[in-house]
Amino acid sequence: MRFMDERMPHPFSGTIQSFLLILALSACFTAASDWQAKVEQLERNYVKMKEHFESKIVDLETKVSRLEAKVKKQDSIVAVLKKGHKPFTDNVDINRHRRHNATLRTCHEIHAANPSYASGMYWIDPDGQGIGDPPIHVHCDMVAKKNSRMKVIAEEIQPGTTSILHDSESEMDIGHCVEPGCYSRPIKYYASERQMAALIQLSNSCAQNITYNCRNSPLNYDGITYAWWNDKDGERHQFADWLTSCDQLSGKKHAVNDGVKDGRLPFTRVHFSNPFKGSGQHIVGRMRCSGKAKVEAMPTSCQDLWRMGHTLNAIYSVRGAKRMENVFCQFDKRPNEQGFQKWIGYVDVKSRPTYFHVQKNRTFYSENVAIPFEVEKVNVGNAMDLKTGIFTAPRDGLYFFSFTGLASAKPSKGTVFAAVGLFLNAVQVGEAWVHEADISVNHDSPLTLQSTLTLKAQDRVWLQITSLGDTGFLYDDANGYNHFNGFMLDEEITRSL
Repeated sequence: MRFMDERMPHPFSGTIQSFLLILALSACFTAASDWQAKVEQLERNYVKMKEHFESKIVDLETKVSRLEAKVKKQDSIVAVLKKGHKPFTDNVDINRHRRHNATLRTCHEIHAANPSYASGMYWIDPDGQGIGDPPIHVHCDMVAKKNSRMKVIAEEIQPGTTSILHDSESEMDIGHCVEPGCYSRPIKYYASERQMAALIQLSNSCAQNITYNCRNSPLNYDGITYAWWNDKDGERHQFADWLTSCDQLSGKKHAVNDGVKDGRLPFTRVHFSNPFKGSGQHIVGRMRCSGKAKVEAMPTSCQDLWRMGHTLNAIYSVRGAKRMENVFCQFDKRPNEQGFQKWIGYVDVKSRPTYFHVQKNRTFYSENVAIPFEVEKVNVGNAMDLKTGIFTAPRDGLYFFSFTGLASAKPSKGTVFAAVGLFLNAVQVGEAWVHEADISVNHDSPLTLQSTLTLKAQDRVWLQITSLGDTGFLYDDANGYNHFNGFMLDEEITRSL
């Protein structure tokens, strides 16, 4: 047997080496492929992270811009408040001393308490200390001055004027929207609606204005309303008709002012539009209230007492129509809220008015029946039944009645007469009559009757012919010669036990 030399190559060694080489190369290619996939995955992750962070950066930059705008606006408000006044802290210290004893309700009351106080920020509580909403922080003008922004409403700001601040006092651009009223901004006040309503009721007058800087930005144009404002109840109102400089579209920048001085205060939202690619900026003024609402020397109601400064829920004596009356006042409610006032001992205070005026338009002959009427001029309370001619008293009280008629007679050689009676529940309580003798031609005579009666509810009153000559009658036609009037003079209030 021949043996192979060990130093000779193995017949399979080349194959093994090739296989190992291929295996190694395959492993390398596989590894390279895996690494390539991982690199691609990392690139995709990098792109996603980059987009995410870029988005975050945009959001942060937007928030920073908004915060910078808010800071700028607040700085401008603070600058306006501090301009020309003593340091802000001085007024706060003064007001803090007053709050230790009592928070007054308006700047007018603060000024009346001490005219030496300087203009600035103060705490007031219009709806009453310790009740209702918390006190509000307002600006008080303690000296008279001109106000350039209130050209429409008033040139002078009176000492003790209260100003309610809000978030739209600085100049604000309306942008480039083109639809009518597409720019809409709510006005947020630094006071509750209840406190502002109470301030208005306590003051002699309140006003607010708005300034609009426009260039090719109309308020009204070609019959289309592009701008308006909403009042305290959300009702929509157009700007004043005389603000036409914005509507002329001259291309020149104009500043127009409009104002309100009534119960619609305050502005709650403003709407503008920029249909002709111009520009517009609005400045909403503060709601300013001055003076003190007029109050009778002797209070006649809970509202008078409230305006005088009473805040304790209790029974008070007030001046009534004929005598002093007792009334319960619930001062944790406002004068326009149910339950604010209740008269003691009365079931009701004031009922609906009752009055009528009716006429005839045709001649009437029948005796001893209620005279009906055909024409109703007025019948408030619907107490008069036109067809039957009977008035039914709706409530106890004092009533007044008046009748004017025209009695006519045909020619007769004898005596002619006519009488019309006023009846209360089938009992005659008055009469108008005419007596003519030897009538030879057609003859007309007026009849008049007036009476004041004390009636109970459901009492009935009417007119009827009580006497009539053979040729007599009540004449009438389309001119309406026979009139019957009545109304309640004074209601008798039923007192509870």
